[in-house]
Parts: sequence; C-alpha cells; structure tokens
Amino acid sequence: MAKQRRILFVDHVSKVLGGAEFNLLELLGLPAARRQWEAQVACPSGSPLETALARLPVARHAYGFAPALNELRVVGKRFSPLAKFRAWRELQLATTRLRAIVAGFKPDAVISCTNKDHFAAGAAVHAAHIPSLWWVNDIISSDFFGWPVRRVFVSKARHLATRLLPVSNFGRAALLHEGILEEQITTIHNGISLARYQRSTSTLLREQLRLGSNEPLIGLVGRITPWKGQDFFLQLAQAWSAQGRPGRFVIIGRAFNEDAPFEALLKQYVRTNRLESKVHFVAFQSDIAATLSQLDVLLHCSTKPEPFGRVIIEAMAVGVPVIAARAGGVPEIVTEGVDAGLAEPGNLNSYIDQMTALLGNPPKRTAWALAGRRTVEQRFTLERVFDDFDRVLGEVTAK
Repeated sequence: MAKQRRILFVDHVSKVLGGAEFNLLELLGLPAARRQWEAQVACPSGSPLETALARLPVARHAYGFAPALNELRVVGKRFSPLAKFRAWRELQLATTRLRAIVAGFKPDAVISCTNKDHFAAGAAVHAAHIPSLWWVNDIISSDFFGWPVRRVFVSKARHLATRLLPVSNFGRAALLHEGILEEQITTIHNGISLARYQRSTSTLLREQLRLGSNEPLIGLVGRITPWKGQDFFLQLAQAWSAQGRPGRFVIIGRAFNEDAPFEALLKQYVRTNRLESKVHFVAFQSDIAATLSQLDVLLHCSTKPEPFGRVIIEAMAVGVPVIAARAGGVPEIVTEGVDAGLAEPGNLNSYIDQMTALLGNPPKRTAWALAGRRTVEQRFTLERVFDDFDRVLGEVTAK
C-alpha cells in the first residue's frame, strides 16, 4: 500500500459552519480520503467545526484568532490603523501557533480554507518549504474586496502560496485579473455526497407552514447577507403575490455577526407589505436534503457573482428544479434549459418569466429534476473533488 499523504487543513471559523467548512467536513469523511491521507485539522477548540470533526477519525489542533479578528470580515470594509495593527498582531500569534503544529505533525502539505488562514498558514510553512495550498472559496475582486485588501492578498499569494485552488473558473479568472500567475492556479469545482443528498419523502416543513398539497413552495437557502439577495427574493414574493399567483416563499438560513440588522430589515419589509401569510423565515435545518426535497423550486438570487453555488448542486441532487442568477461560477454548473434555468441577477421580470414557465409545466419540472441529478452524478461528486485534490498534492509534493 502506498504511503499516506500527511495533510494539515487550517480553518479558524469558530461560530457557524459555512460553505468552506461543509466542503472540508464532507471531503474528510470520504472513505478514499481516510485511506490515502493522514489528515489533521487546525481549528478553534469547542467550535462547531471541531465538534463535527470529532465524529471523524481526524486529529485536531487548537488554533484560531481572538474574537475581534475572528469575527472581522474584510468584504467591502476599510480599517483604521489601530485595527490594522491588531489584525497584524493576531496573524503573527496564529502563525506562531501553526509553526508549532507543523513542527510536530510534519505534514507533506498544508491546505488553508479562508483568507485569514491563507496568510497565517502560508507564513508558517514558507521557511520549511512545505507546500501551502490556498482553497479559495471567495471571489477576489472589487465586488467583494477593496483595493488595499486585494493588493495584500496578491502580494502574499505570490510570495507564500504554492497553489491557489478556486472553486470555479470564474474565481480563477478573478485571480488572474488581480495578478496571480497562471501556473499558481488550479480550479477545483465543489462536490457533494450523493449518499447524503437523496430525495426525501419528508413533509415536515410543509406541515409546519400549513401548506396545501397543491400549493407551490418556493425557497431560498443560505446565509442571510445582502449580496445573497434575500431582499430581492422578498420583492419577487411581493410581485408574484400581487398578481394573484399561488405559492409560498421561504427563506431558510440566518444572519451572522454584522448582518443581523439586515435580517431585521427583511422581516420589517414582510410586515410593512403584509406578506406574513406568503413569506416565512426558517432557521438552518440539520437535514438539508429533506428540507430541499419539499421545495417545488429553489431560487438562487445572489446579486453579486457567486464563487460557486453549493446549494444549487444540493437542490439538483435531490431532484428540485433550480432557477439561478446568471453570474459568477453558476453558469459552470448548469446547462440552461436542460437541468436548470438562469435569470438575470436582480431582474424581477427575468425571474418571474422563468418561474411562470417552470411552475406551469409539470413535465418540465420533472425533466429538470432528473437532468439535475444526472449532472451532479457526472460532475459534482466528492470522489471527483478528492481526485482533483490528490492530483494537485502529487504535483506540489513531487517538486
């Protein structure tokens, strides 16, 4: 049997699991990963990620940032000199901690999962000549980051990163545009567990909402934050209901940190426009496959380019038709009109036209559902993700 690769994953997220953390958990739970990698994870003690990892045969190391930096998001932000100094100091402390972990574990490569982790991990292993792979789950562009942040990212990446691994070719193009060298970038599209995402017969959500069997349930799933388009989703609900069309709308998710006021504004919009009987807010669900299975259509309403769109392949896997924003990495997932629909971001008429054509055509819904599952089976499995990672690991460790 070939020697296992020793891989250290680094993720500082301490409060709520996001897409990057779900990707990591599912990848490490794959049998092939357990056979071929000796994987360990540096993450905050007592965090949801650490708790979830405890269910896997994966060693964990205490690592993270102070709360002020851990909760700090750099998307669209400017910082005072004091904030910059504190961020620099925290990164130095995290880097020192990672150096100690690396010295003890002696990994063949280190894979970091967020921007803050990229900087700390890259600095920690640079002198030891251990490959530093940056799993880039963001779009590094002016849509999300100011010029100073992008400049620092590019400078650090060109100096510290062995390879950057964006989750879409759109993300790759953004890195190239910012000045990252082409030979430093390899796209690895996300994937999901086919076993986990199976069609469910559960009706629990529909029962909780007291929804009639013939009334469509239209959902949006994900973190509540302005660029994900929950406000646009509510405008859709208002326009759809004003035309006397049947259907209920449900937002599944919650806001993190500074986005709580945005969630409050969404709920105020529902009250002001008397949409309480048409729009519902539901917290994140532990069995997302069962929840998605109860939707008649999933809407993806992001108003900025999506790095990938994990929830799209989750819905497709359980046989739910999807109408998604034609931007970012989304067009790399779907074949328009075959396994999903694409609408123009932020365009009410574009979405309503797509919804009308889909919800009024049961054979079309069935065809999209079947084709969507096939798309995931053929292109977006965890096994393919593992193979892509293992190939890159082979390339960088051979050098």
